[in-house]
Amino acid sequence: MEYSESPHRPLHIYLDDAWYFITASTIDHARYLSTEAQLSTWQEGFFEVASKFGITICAWVVLKNHYHIIVQPQAGRDISKFIGQLHGRTSRYINLLDNAQGRQIWYGYWDTCIRGEIDFWTRFNYIHYNPVKHLYTENPEDWRFSSYRFYLKQEGEEWLANCWLKYHTDDLLQIDDHE
Repeated sequence: MEYSESPHRPLHIYLDDAWYFITASTIDHARYLSTEAQLSTWQEGFFEVASKFGITICAWVVLKNHYHIIVQPQAGRDISKFIGQLHGRTSRYINLLDNAQGRQIWYGYWDTCIRGEIDFWTRFNYIHYNPVKHLYTENPEDWRFSSYRFYLKQEGEEWLANCWLKYHTDDLLQIDDHE
């Protein structure tokens, strides 16, 4: 176990081979990811950087001003490097699309080491229903920029419905109400 401590940021606990729920938002919650091209740029960058670091992806969603992911790095200390490269890459390419080179897009990130099965599956559902929560869509399967459709295809509608019923997000703290 490693710790990363800064007087200006919360303590990060880095565990190897542990699942992490990570959230990041844009500066001033600006909607820098409002077009399909911008959202696709984030999505492509996420998969490329995760692959580079050997990070296992469980669930993800990206919206216009934030994202949530559940990932498992082999080395916990790689989380900050992974996020740094993800934010650097996506900022660079989104700024190229917008002709706004040098603009800072990401504010920072928050990570939580997942502590058990209920925590894991509740956050899994929270991620997939985030576009519904923020009124982007009425059904999670209609939002293209999340892992929901992958699970719909791989596991089926009944599996996802049972997961939702068993691990509903009502008990989960309102993680991104600061948006």
